[in-house]
Amino acid sequence: MKFYFLHNHYIPFEVKNGPIQVESVIVPEFYSNLNKVYIGEYCGFDSVETYIDHVIKCGYYLPETVFSVENIRIINSKNIRETLLKYKRIGVKIIQLYSGKDNEYYEKEKGLTAAGEKLLLEVYDAGLILDLSHLSDDAALIVAEKFGGRIIVSHCACTDLYAQQKPRSNSLSRSTIYKLAKRVEVFGISFVNDIISSAEYETKSNQIYKDFIAQMHLFVDTVGATKVALGPDYYDTAYFSKLFHLELTYPDNFLSQRGLTRFAEEISQELSTTDTNNILCDNVIRLFKCE
Repeated sequence: MKFYFLHNHYIPFEVKNGPIQVESVIVPEFYSNLNKVYIGEYCGFDSVETYIDHVIKCGYYLPETVFSVENIRIINSKNIRETLLKYKRIGVKIIQLYSGKDNEYYEKEKGLTAAGEKLLLEVYDAGLILDLSHLSDDAALIVAEKFGGRIIVSHCACTDLYAQQKPRSNSLSRSTIYKLAKRVEVFGISFVNDIISSAEYETKSNQIYKDFIAQMHLFVDTVGATKVALGPDYYDTAYFSKLFHLELTYPDNFLSQRGLTRFAEEISQELSTTDTNNILCDNVIRLFKCE
């Protein structure tokens, strides 16, 4: 059995170590306090390059690990091409346009800036994948129309399953998901309660898990099992709970190898073996084999 997550900041020991193989796209982390949790040592980094060099040399991740740059404020707009090509050489395959805060390339109210237009061209020329996570419905459709390259939404959920059906920072309507499916290769469904739960502040593990399963089925029904993956986001819910003043949590099934096994066994009873493997790992594997 194998899992391959589409978006994550680190993989906890309880999830990573055991009889099942767990891999993930990794977002580089620059802050030393977070790296104490993520890789077990207080070490800060000032660039994507120094982070990747360190975690590979120290054996925290395998040399073939795929990395995703989530906060593109670290990319100097005067050296976009050189930076992206350097990133690609060291294992970065995904660039996320927006992560919840305005940056030089994209502003929530105004959309793409002039630098953002240039960035899209350079991402395309470099053969990197563009991640539309955190964009609103309208913005995601606009950017997908503008960008000629490969696109994913690495961690999200569908607004239609929310009790109040009000958009959240990582949600898209079913109509938008259906339209984006023409361009988006894979949608990753998050594990975090404030993204996937029907009730925004749900904290009961069983209910969050049921909401995740409902989200998974909606995506499968809307775009097909070949376009659905697992996009946990961040496992460090304690830190982000303090940061956002919310009680953020994962369903218990996603916090251990035993739980992941139960999850895989459950969905295999509802979906075909092929569809189950697609969602657990194969769609992400194919995403990077198609380069």
